[in-house]
Amino acid sequence: KMRQMAEPRPLVAGASEGSSVMGPPLAAAAGRWAMAVHVYISEGRDRALISRLSAAGTAAGAFVANEFVDAAYHRAGVTLAASDAGRLEAAVAAVCQQALAAFDLRTHEASHPRVGVVDHVACSPLGSATSEEAGKLALRVGRFLSLPGPGDKPALPVYLYGAAREDGRSLAELRRSLGYFSGASKGLWTGLSDEMSSAMRDLAPDCGPSDVDSRYGAAVVGAVPWVTNYNLLLASASMDQADLMTRCRRIARLTSTRGGGPVAVETMALPHEHGVEVACNLLDTATTPPSEVLAIVRAFADAEGLRLAGDYFTNKRPEEVLAFTLAAEEASRGSIG
Repeated sequence: KMRQMAEPRPLVAGASEGSSVMGPPLAAAAGRWAMAVHVYISEGRDRALISRLSAAGTAAGAFVANEFVDAAYHRAGVTLAASDAGRLEAAVAAVCQQALAAFDLRTHEASHPRVGVVDHVACSPLGSATSEEAGKLALRVGRFLSLPGPGDKPALPVYLYGAAREDGRSLAELRRSLGYFSGASKGLWTGLSDEMSSAMRDLAPDCGPSDVDSRYGAAVVGAVPWVTNYNLLLASASMDQADLMTRCRRIARLTSTRGGGPVAVETMALPHEHGVEVACNLLDTATTPPSEVLAIVRAFADAEGLRLAGDYFTNKRPEEVLAFTLAAEEASRGSIG
């Protein structure tokens, strides 16, 4: 299992992430079919429980390609991958079902927004897999989450995006419609906010009940090409938190495509340990690599009198996940034989 922890590291992002150079094992895997599903859970402090969720996915037949746990955001991401869509679907269902049984959104407080216990499920094609295939998998996962099931599994309102919908609605557009960013100025989310509850009443889910249960919330499920999550920590020894947050929100806005920044960049400014993070979704690292984002944020930070204290990725590169998955499956077949 590959594990990526939420710890700032030296500023060397552009040296590896987004690079087009692949060694022989990665190049050989590029033509093979596989799929990855990122399951984002609203729990980031009970590591033993997160490990049990990952184990449930493994038991169902997928491989845990990455596990990211962030205590400050009270959030975890588990990346499941397989070359068999049926096994991968079963693994995602197992992880989600156990999370819904274990967690209660009503008592959840975090500095990262979320719409539910199972906040977000993102399906991404690997190798020769297509976005259309990822969209079909996302639809099946969404239907599973939208229906009641055994063991008192609740039915969730499910909102789809990307290749899971005919109109290809973007994740950012959907999140804005759901009031996802409504607590951004405070940097704190407790339970299901009034703004989110109201937005969910106004926006009908793609499947599942129209009423949202405050214990479980809703789920966002979609399919897109690989998104690189890249976070940069900004800090100041002299500013108070409110001033720091204001400046970091300004930097985040200017770094985003929506705010006039480079192409295919989405951002949020979120309180984190030892500062505020500019959390970036890089939708196309071939167009806008992390090194470019790093340079932009560094320049804005200097202008605001802030220190760039560290940066990190929350996942591996897609070619690494593909090579890991195929190697793990080969080793598994060998051990069975």
